[in-house]
Amino acid sequence: NLTEDKILRLYLSLIKATVRTNFYQAKQGEAKAYISFKLLPRLIPDVPLPVPMFEIFVYSPRIEGVHLRGGRVARGGLRWSDRNEDYRTEVLGLVKAQQVKNSVIVPVGAKGGFVAKQLPQNDRDAFLKEGVECYKIFISALLDVTDNLVKQKVVHPKNTVCHDEDDYYLVVAADKGTATFSDIANQISLDRGHWLGDAFASGGSQGYDHKKMGITARGAWVSVQRLFKEL
Repeated sequence: NLTEDKILRLYLSLIKATVRTNFYQAKQGEAKAYISFKLLPRLIPDVPLPVPMFEIFVYSPRIEGVHLRGGRVARGGLRWSDRNEDYRTEVLGLVKAQQVKNSVIVPVGAKGGFVAKQLPQNDRDAFLKEGVECYKIFISALLDVTDNLVKQKVVHPKNTVCHDEDDYYLVVAADKGTATFSDIANQISLDRGHWLGDAFASGGSQGYDHKKMGITARGAWVSVQRLFKEL
């Protein structure tokens, strides 16, 4: 019937829009405990606006997450979301705001978010530890489907068929729930030999703390107030 036809066509569109996956990247001879898919949203019918250039969707029984990028060179934070049912909607809304903010940083915005699905209750230390582990999985899953630069040559991920062009510029930043996690992401980047090294995640101990330095929307308004006082 018509409904079944629509569903099957949408499945086919999603398959065609999927340009990379880490599904075949075995770790020590065994399948990874998570799967990531890189998609081109513009090829998916009726996708909600704004349509990003890239989407990376990460799934496992332990964590689920999404990363949306408005362009090849884009920047934005990763959020530890508590909205298990609609975190994708949350991230899409944040991308809209990031597009505006990024007009003075890099051309377009990006945003990511993940939910931890097996959080222990009534134990704050265990709760935070599980969140950190899920964040590590999320970062690894994003890098699994991202190219690397080695001696100025683009290197594709191993055991991955890439149906898109070279794409090695992926950076992340801190956001709600992950404000102190940038060093963790940078360590993963260093361990994997990613070309950006400890510049992969901004906000780490080797970079700027934008909140302490007032490089925020509020900081901008304080600067404006000071300027007018001086004038």
